[in-house]
Formats: sequence, structure tokens, C-alpha cells
Amino acid sequence: MPKRRPAGPRHPLDPTVPHRPSRPHLPLGLPRASGPAGLRRTLGRIGSLPAVVATVLATGCAVADVERASVPTPTPVARTLRTPDTLLGLPRTGTPLPAGLPRFRLNELTREASPATSTVEGVYGQGRPTPETIVVSAVSGTIADPQAMLDRLLKPYRVPKPRSVEFGRYGGEARCGRGRTADQGHLTACAWADPEVAGVVVFLTATKQPDRKEDFITIRDELEQPTG
Repeated sequence: MPKRRPAGPRHPLDPTVPHRPSRPHLPLGLPRASGPAGLRRTLGRIGSLPAVVATVLATGCAVADVERASVPTPTPVARTLRTPDTLLGLPRTGTPLPAGLPRFRLNELTREASPATSTVEGVYGQGRPTPETIVVSAVSGTIADPQAMLDRLLKPYRVPKPRSVEFGRYGGEARCGRGRTADQGHLTACAWADPEVAGVVVFLTATKQPDRKEDFITIRDELEQPTG
């Protein structure tokens, strides 16, 4: 009966025989280096990967910033003013305005633009079912100082702390504020100005008003028309 080979290594470790160290485990997908020099090259590639990724990301951000900065600023459109038959569904009317209502009158506006190329002034309203009056005044021409013009347009209406609002498709700057009339009615005054057109829209009601910023933009689009 054959003898069973004892368990353990076939060749016991001999201190006189040099021992070969095991190869280090490399990340998947990288070529296996041959020899110490190849191992150093491979590890050098691994160490440079974060720097390469950072360079690519930084370059991408720079390109995106250049693209955003290259968006052209829209050129102002030449415009003229017209007097529509209705505004927000309200017909033009000759109804007298509430007594004591302060106003920035058309002749004052005309003096602000030199020379004035077109003007509009009108009162729109109806008594039922919800009494409301809209007063508009505007001028086109050359507005030398739009910021100062805004201050003068809103001053007669005594609206505390007028705030900047969306100005619509024609640019410039616009502000709106709320106040009261002499007979304790409610008003919202919205003025706008740019280098070519300036004007003011006043909403008058007997009761407290909702936000009128969208109505203001709609009216400005009705009053201003591109030329040519």
C-alpha cells in the first residue's frame, strides 16, 4: 500500500534561496508593468489622473463663461406712440377725473423730450360693474436723463417707496407705487423711461387694488409701436 505524502509545501523554504515578492495589485484597466521601471511609470500615470480631470473641468468652465459673456445686448427699437380705442377692455372716455387728482400733464411731458416726435394722453374707464379709471400720458423723442425723468413722473402722485418692476419688451426702467386720492380712493402709478420714450399709467379704483405690474406691461405694449 503506497505511503501518503505529508501535507505542507513540496519545497520547504530554504534561507539560501532568494524569495520572489508577489506583484502589487494594480487597478483594473491599466496595463501590467514589467519590472520596477514599468511599475513606476504606471503609478505615475495613476497619480496624474486627478490633475488631468481638474484641467478638463476648468477648461470646460472657462468655455461656458466665454459663451455666456458673448450674448449680445439687444439694440433698442425705434418706436412711436398711438392712442388705442380701449385699454384692458375699458373704452376711451371723456369722464372727468376725480377732483384734486395730481397729474403729470402732457405739456410737461412734451417739454421733457426735445424734440417730441409723438404723444399720447387719454382716460379710459367705465362705471359698471366695477368702477375703474386708467389715465395714460406718454411722449417719444429724446429723453436725456431717463432716471431723473422717472422721479419727476411719479412725484405728483405721492406714492411712497416706488419699486422697480419689469419693464416689458422695450427695455428702459420702470417703477410702480401705490397711494391714495383726495376722496380716499386707491391709485397705482407706474412710470417708465428709456432714451426714447417716457410715460406714466395711473390706475384709479374705489377699493384696494391687486398687483398691477402685468397690466402696466400690457398697456405699455399697446401704446408703443415699432416704426419702420
